[in-house]
Amino acid sequence: MTSRPDAPAESHERPAADTAAAADLGALLPPYRVPDGHFDELLQRGRALRPHWRSFAAHAGSLSAARLERARTRVARQIHENGVTYTVYAAATPARPWALDVLPLIIGSAEWEPLARGLRQRARLLEAMATDVYGPQRILAEGLIPSALILAQPGFLRACHGVSPPLGVRLHQIALDLARGPDGQWCVVGTRAQAPSGAGYALENRLTISRLFPEAFREQRVQVLAQFFRALQDTLLGGARVEPGETPHIALLTPGPYSETYFEHAYLARYLGFALVEGGDLAVRDDRVYLKTVTGLQRVHAILRRLDDTFCDPLELRADSALGVPGLLGAWRAGHVLVANAFGTGILESPALAGFLPAVCQALLGEALVLPSVPTWWCGEAAALAEAGARIAQMVIKPAFPDARAEPVFGAELDEAGRARWSGRVHAAPERYVLQEYLPLSHGPVWHGGRLESRALMLRVFLVADGRGDFRVMPGGLARIAGGDRQVVSGHRGGSSKDTWVLSDAPIEVFSLLPGRLGPDEVARSQRIVSSRAGENLFWLGRYAERSENDARLLRAVLRHLPDRDAFPPALYRSVVRTCQRYGLLPAGVPGYARAPRRLEADLVAGVSGRRQSGGLAFDVEQTRRVAGAVRDRLSPDNWRLVNQLFEALAEPAASAGLADLLELVDQAIVTLVAIGGLEMEHMTRDDGWRFLSIGRHVERLHAVATTVAEVVASEEFEQPALLEWLLDLSDSTITYRARYMRQPEWLAVADLLLFDRRNPRSAAYQLTKLAKHVALLPEANLPDLIAEVAEALAAARSAEAAAGAPATSLRDVGAFLARAEAVSRRLSDALTLRYFSHVYEPTQATAAI
Repeated sequence: MTSRPDAPAESHERPAADTAAAADLGALLPPYRVPDGHFDELLQRGRALRPHWRSFAAHAGSLSAARLERARTRVARQIHENGVTYTVYAAATPARPWALDVLPLIIGSAEWEPLARGLRQRARLLEAMATDVYGPQRILAEGLIPSALILAQPGFLRACHGVSPPLGVRLHQIALDLARGPDGQWCVVGTRAQAPSGAGYALENRLTISRLFPEAFREQRVQVLAQFFRALQDTLLGGARVEPGETPHIALLTPGPYSETYFEHAYLARYLGFALVEGGDLAVRDDRVYLKTVTGLQRVHAILRRLDDTFCDPLELRADSALGVPGLLGAWRAGHVLVANAFGTGILESPALAGFLPAVCQALLGEALVLPSVPTWWCGEAAALAEAGARIAQMVIKPAFPDARAEPVFGAELDEAGRARWSGRVHAAPERYVLQEYLPLSHGPVWHGGRLESRALMLRVFLVADGRGDFRVMPGGLARIAGGDRQVVSGHRGGSSKDTWVLSDAPIEVFSLLPGRLGPDEVARSQRIVSSRAGENLFWLGRYAERSENDARLLRAVLRHLPDRDAFPPALYRSVVRTCQRYGLLPAGVPGYARAPRRLEADLVAGVSGRRQSGGLAFDVEQTRRVAGAVRDRLSPDNWRLVNQLFEALAEPAASAGLADLLELVDQAIVTLVAIGGLEMEHMTRDDGWRFLSIGRHVERLHAVATTVAEVVASEEFEQPALLEWLLDLSDSTITYRARYMRQPEWLAVADLLLFDRRNPRSAAYQLTKLAKHVALLPEANLPDLIAEVAEALAAARSAEAAAGAPATSLRDVGAFLARAEAVSRRLSDALTLRYFSHVYEPTQATAAI
């Protein structure tokens, strides 16, 4: 490890620079106002900058309105291009971009150190409570917590009682929501203990904002986040029970691409090196968890879950869940798989526990509770209901149990009739509600609408168990700020986020996820595991990306020639129109295009961005993006950014666009798709995943060449130079042909180049050659019939090539070869699905090992 050069302390800053910076920021302050009774994160009394904000201004450079607006635009563009999203997903609602303010939340070291100690104690307390509740239940027997508050909770899982998880750890990670009151003191307002989210967003925020203000980030000694994620890796690896000779495999279990936080799941899986899996990717055999891969079943030793308890196992928990893994709870109970967090920890999320924690902390830890909770009363106790219920106008009404999906109700916002209604509900079922004191949230600076505004904020901090009875705190966290409703912090209500800078008095160690120097015997040469779902999506990513490029090239080859009636005479429309209809670029069954060229142009223009049920450029690009999203953890950020940009370029209907605009859009699509293919070829590791992607591309290209040339061969005008020129243009082979022959296209030469020339990467023979190589190298490629069929198609190509000197024989042999090539492309796709992507059976070697 190395350290940053020692930075000057605040007291040593240059007064002139400090004064100028403060004046620069001060020019933005007039519209900045914090409501009375709320703590101000930016200003002290007298509207003077707080010391860490003076330091920030001194090192951040100009903080003029123009610079902050440029920064806002840059952040929005980067988030948009990286596809950072958070949304409550609906089928008709696109994913909402993640919202990030350009100014950080800054916390000084003197303030953070005692806060971190309180957070660690709170995490130890919650761990001890979970262990007790699912063990001796001392706190229930002694009345420290009412039994009804625990045992009546839907989140209490009786199937977990008596289970001792690996290392005795139930809370491998935990998130605590903090708020600062008017006196500037932090308190806990919420707990996330089942599958806490947000750490990945905090990391993305850090990477984005630290680049905006690199000098301030360095000179203020902002603590880095990498150690936290390394600790998470170590905790999961340390708790994974590995049998002799096994390599520990860790999976991140996600609900899938429709999850509101799926970006974070894919982001963390890629960052931590975990396999991103869905419930259907896993299977339980003999109380052990296996991942369905293209090489058979592979043991999974630890699971970092992003599913709430009840969805994880339809066999023992929620029977209608399609997201979980049947038998997962039993495998965890048997101790054969670590699940983080352990099942049953959802009980800790109840806000009703807050009022009982001081006594429980003293009993379980022998310590006074350091970090307080917001004052809370569980209405299931008569005395608490009488005391707090009389002050309902000053209270916040919340559900007592975390599975009750209800928004908090602010008594101060209710009229007299509304308070009476809510009082009646609370008294009718008091055990279902808690009353909390209203806490005026602190306000921080936000750059919005071209000016500096104040918004309410909360801070979510993250802790990870160290496996030795203590926890490590992420030095920072996810600061969340209010949106349109400026007092309510909620992502569902248009809230935003901030990067959180925790300052240090000591030099910062530059840290990497790598533990240190690796020895030669530790260098891994094994392949990354490819799940069957990932293999299938990569295969279809190759097919849809190639199909999208075929669509774009076909559109360009047609639209470019439409204005020139001599280069594209109506007599040649038949082959062109049928090819366009085959690919969904024109509606099927529409006659008369030869007599109505303007209608042909209009239909092509309308079909570029207009999505149909299937087929067409926009549809195929949309499918490319969909399958790319399903394997986002395997794609580089550059690759995803290109896919996303292409999708958005075609997202808006272009029915009113002219021919020139459409051609420009199509050219852009081709360039982007070629760049995507180049990234795959030059930057992806040659593992099984890349092989399936490559096979998908070659299958699709073989099918496209075979079907397109077949349409031309079926035409009586197949030897017309104009049609052959179009065919060369479509196949991106015009330059090669002209360099070889320096004459107008002739059928025999064009057929040789597009069908039989194994040096031409667009030819059918080239695709067959590549497929023969890739299929033979697939894992445990027990596909002798398929390999033989590809070999026969290659032999047919050579036979047809040898007969190309006789025109009559050539047509007959070419037709047979095209039919065989098209059949091979179809059967290969079906065979791969049955062998690698469909689990009708399990490979012998996998079942034998169980």
